[in-house]
Order: sequence, then C-alpha cells, then structure tokens
Amino acid sequence: MAGDPVLVREERSPAAALLPALAAGLVAAVVGGVVWGLIVKWTDYEVGFAAWGIGFLVGLAVVTAARTRGVVLQVVAVLCALLGILIGKYLSFVWVLQNAAEDEFGEAVDIPVFSMDTFDLFRDNLDTIFGWIDLLWVGLAVLSAWRALQPERPAPAQPVPEPAPDKAGPP
Repeated sequence: MAGDPVLVREERSPAAALLPALAAGLVAAVVGGVVWGLIVKWTDYEVGFAAWGIGFLVGLAVVTAARTRGVVLQVVAVLCALLGILIGKYLSFVWVLQNAAEDEFGEAVDIPVFSMDTFDLFRDNLDTIFGWIDLLWVGLAVLSAWRALQPERPAPAQPVPEPAPDKAGPP
C-alpha cells in the first residue's frame, strides 16, 4: 500500500560500525559480568554457563549495534566477552571473599571492590579462581561471540539450465 513504510536494510562499513559496536559490546560485557557476579553472591554457587551467556549477549549486542558483520567486529565481540567474563569472575571473587571474611570474623567486613589491594589479591589467585572447567565456558562464550558476527554467506547461485538439444538431429 502507498502509506506503508518501506523497510530498508542499511549496510554500514565495518569502520563506521566500530564505535557503536564497541560501545554496545562494552555495555553488554559490564552488565553480563555484574549479573554473573550477583548470581554467585546470592546463590553461593558459580554458574559456569553464565559465562557462555555473556558471550552470547555481547555477540548479540555488537551485531545489533553494528548492523553489519565482519572479522573486525568479531574480534571486538570476543574481546568484550572476555572482559565481561573477567568482570564476573572478579566480582564473584570479591563478594565470596567478603562472605568468607564475615563468616570468619562474625561481622561485616568491608573489602572494597575498587582497590588495588583487592585487585592484586585477585591477580595473585588466578590459578585458583580459574579452573579447567572454566576453559569450556570461556571457549563457548568466545565461539558464541565470534559466530554471532560471522559474515553471512551469499545464497548459492541457481544453475542455469542448458538448452534442450535440437530434435532435428545432425545435418
């Protein structure tokens, strides 16, 4: 109909899509990491597949913001997903440490999230914070973020039918 809006798919170059994609990926990574940290804090259980969810969420955010796909955007999504997982692990570490200190001393203990001492303690304990099973979840998160921005494959070309042989035969 004449009054219906026309939906146009906007194609953007990866360079023009980089800034919105990076912003969306960072927001999704921070939100995903905080949510994962809160899940651990509230349940006292590290739900590993939340890391996979962070990869999926970041990939979805980047492809939605970029409205295009490509290798550069795939790298952005993977790096943002890894950042989100690191944020989730860090917050989980801090909040579990706070709970353990409260249990030990019987009162609330303030362990600041944004402290170099806390960060140094996290860094010094990476071997206990990240286990072998984390490789599975991180790998699935990276795969999800990467695949979300994989360039679309063009539709296969339709074969051109050969003309029918002439029925008259050879001259």
